[in-house]
Parts: sequence; structure tokens; C-alpha cells
Amino acid sequence: MSSASVDVEFIRINQLHVPSTFRLACFPHVVGSSAPFLLLSELLLPTVEVVALRYPDTGGNCPVPRIADPEVLADSAFETLVKCTDRPLALFGHRIGAHIAYRVAQRLEHEAGTIPTTLFVSGQEPPPRAPGEAAARPALSCPVVALAGSRGGRPVPAGAEEWKRCTDGRFGLEVFPGEADYFRSGGRQLVNLIHDQLISLPGRREKTRDHRGPDKGSIPAPRLPHSFRVRDVP
Repeated sequence: MSSASVDVEFIRINQLHVPSTFRLACFPHVVGSSAPFLLLSELLLPTVEVVALRYPDTGGNCPVPRIADPEVLADSAFETLVKCTDRPLALFGHRIGAHIAYRVAQRLEHEAGTIPTTLFVSGQEPPPRAPGEAAARPALSCPVVALAGSRGGRPVPAGAEEWKRCTDGRFGLEVFPGEADYFRSGGRQLVNLIHDQLISLPGRREKTRDHRGPDKGSIPAPRLPHSFRVRDVP
């Protein structure tokens, strides 16, 4: 745990018309945006509240937060998210956001006693493990689902399966059509997977599913900024 801190907040990116049953906390890539998660929020059941971590304001037009240490972001994100565990909580991290979500999941389990419903890690291999870190950072007990995009018959990106060492619970590897854009090309399949995990469907500890196949048509990208609905999480 780092002694530094930064100001971060989670913003709600979907408008709820019914009381939410689950909360999905999303961690974007630090140089990206919440747009891919907006797309998911529009397809998920209305009982799923979707919140996204907003990184510190960098000032000007620089898209990169003025901080290079995901540990510091994870510490600040944990301090914020630990107050929002009043309902089943899943974490979804994309690229560098996967590392941040992983660190937050560790602290939720081992410090707050809150076990996430699932940790989704997308487009990123796990962080390297320093000597002695296995004892300092026990494995998670929550299910971990690694997500990867791949075109045609290309092999699954190296490192995706390495996430299974990060949990003593169930592990799954899901491969979607498309590479960096699989949020669009495999959006409906991704949403179905999230729904399955949120309601804790039983499954094998380790499984790999390949969602690539005949193109069933991609779904349109979200319309920004008009569709971007934001409210602060209470």
C-alpha cells in the first residue's frame, strides 16, 4: 500500500429507472476513457448499476494522469469504493485498469472483508510478481475472468491465462472477436457473460471459451457526448 494519494471518484454512467441489484465498478485504461463501458451500460440489465473510475484531472489537454504508479490510484480507488459495498459488487478493469482493479479487489477481500462477485480483467496480462509478494499479497478467492480479443485464427494474446495464478477461486478465459475493438464486435456476448457472472452461475474452476465465429454484426459505438449520462455515486 502506498503512502501517497490522489483524488479519484467513481461516476455513474447509466441512468437507473429501477432499484439496482448489482454494482459493476469499471476501471478504464489510464489513457483511455469510459466510452467502452458506456456501451456496456446501455446493454446490461437495468438492475445493474455501472460506475466508472474517473482519473485525476491533469489540466490542459493532456490525456495521461500525472501519476505513473497504479498502486497509488488503486489505494485511492479502494478508499472510495469501499464505501459502496452495499450490494454485490463486481470489478472490471481494461488494460492498465485491470491492474488497478486487481489491487482494489485484493484490498476489498483482505482488508474490508468484501469479496467481489467477479473480477474481470481485459486486454492485459497480470502485473509481475516481485520476490516474496505471494506471501504479502495472498491470492484472491473471488472468480477471475480474463478477457481477450483476437481475429480469425490468431492465438490468444500471451499472458491472458496467467491470471489464473491470481485466484484460488474459479478462473475463466474468454476470447472475443476483434482485437482492441472487441467491446464493439463482441459486445452482446460480453454482456451475457457479465450477467452470468453476476448471478454466480456454477462452473468449472478453469475454462476457456472462444466466442469468435461467423460475424453476427457489430453494435454501433455509443453516441457521445449526448448519450453520456453522469451522476455522482452517493
